[in-house]
Amino acid sequence: MKSLMQCLRGSLPTNKGFLSLLLKLSRVVPQSLRSRLGNLKSKMAKANIMMTVDAYLGLMVFVSLVGALVTFFVSLVVLSWFLGFVPSLGFSFLLGLLVFAMSVGVCYWYPSIGISSRRQKIQANLPLIANFMSVLSGSGMPPERVIRSLANVGDEFSIGDEARRIVADIELNGLDINTALKNASLRSPSKNFSTMLSGMVTTSHMGGDIGGYLRLEADKYKKVRMQSLKGFIESLGLIAEVYVSFLIALPLALVIMLSVMSFIGEGALIVGLNPQLILMLLTFVVTPASVGILLLLVDSFTPVR
Repeated sequence: MKSLMQCLRGSLPTNKGFLSLLLKLSRVVPQSLRSRLGNLKSKMAKANIMMTVDAYLGLMVFVSLVGALVTFFVSLVVLSWFLGFVPSLGFSFLLGLLVFAMSVGVCYWYPSIGISSRRQKIQANLPLIANFMSVLSGSGMPPERVIRSLANVGDEFSIGDEARRIVADIELNGLDINTALKNASLRSPSKNFSTMLSGMVTTSHMGGDIGGYLRLEADKYKKVRMQSLKGFIESLGLIAEVYVSFLIALPLALVIMLSVMSFIGEGALIVGLNPQLILMLLTFVVTPASVGILLLLVDSFTPVR
């Protein structure tokens, strides 16, 4: 169980037996399908999934098989009480097959979801990251020390993993700072942060002022962030108008109208429905559902901090 949780968190399990099982299960995946998953290694690196491709494919097969078997046996036991054994066997097989396909799809798309989440966090903190690095570079600190300092406080900016991997490339793999920065730019989920690292390498090769370059990048990303926040505020104002008009004023008017019509009697119908039934649907179904949809809409618009 501990090894499985480590896999789900995106790191290699310490249990050698479980890791060996995953590697054996990965052989089930045909070579033709492996060739179509050529970008999976790049996606895993950008999503910071610290596993080999073979181990991840084995985990995909393992989770899918376990989910399918559990679904098959549970549905077989439950459905047998109502449909009999033979019909339940077919339905259970179809449900297990469906869960297997869904599990494979979720495992395949999980790195992309991780990339999107990490990209949004880095993009939101990029002005602070660039400003932090520009201050240290402007004080005369070499780029390697700047990255080490960023690794110490990087979790505050959601960039700690990237900074620590750069430090690991320098200390463990023996790479120079420019090569480590170039590799980090290739695996970064944020295109803007990748561009900034590449710019640092280029500026270093040309003998330019890295601190000045980072100050310009900080100002640029600060303006981009302000523009995105301004667009969010405008969108929030529009959503507020929709909320007041359609979820406060309109329901009140409908409640008054339907309450009056309900006094007329059972003969007063609207599209074949009793006004009292429409009033209950409006109060307990339509309005709460509309508010929930609006909250989800606002949450999708809200910039990541």
